[in-house]
Amino acid sequence: MRISTSLKRAALVGVAVIALATGVNGTANAATYDGQDPISSGCAADAITAKSVPLNADGIGQVGTLELRYSRSCRTAWARVYSRGNSLWANVVRQKDNQRSGCDKASWDSGSGQYYCYTPMVNDAGYLSYAVGNATDSSGQIGSHAGYTPLY
Repeated sequence: MRISTSLKRAALVGVAVIALATGVNGTANAATYDGQDPISSGCAADAITAKSVPLNADGIGQVGTLELRYSRSCRTAWARVYSRGNSLWANVVRQKDNQRSGCDKASWDSGSGQYYCYTPMVNDAGYLSYAVGNATDSSGQIGSHAGYTPLY
């Protein structure tokens, strides 16, 4: 059975339109999450840690951990920092336009025995984002580091 050329073209155009609409929709949906909380939005449910780096202080070693988190379903990124001390902050930055979200209020995580904070999300659909942060240990020693997400 032969399929006409015009029918083949119509099918190809249909597939292209569906692919384009799906891609645009995913990017548009990611933009709606800018500035939202990753937990209450549900984006944290499928999150991965794209990058994790130690926060080191001279003479005493690691005082905390900086993570760059990424949600595949929401196509968003955010930063999370953990520390033994309660003075910490983090920013996630979308490199394209320097859009950033930050946190500086520590909460206690009894499961890990550390303080933490996490930032609101930025749209990371097709962009490069990175995390920057610092933390102190219980004696006030500061460590800092930056990490970059891979492109998704």
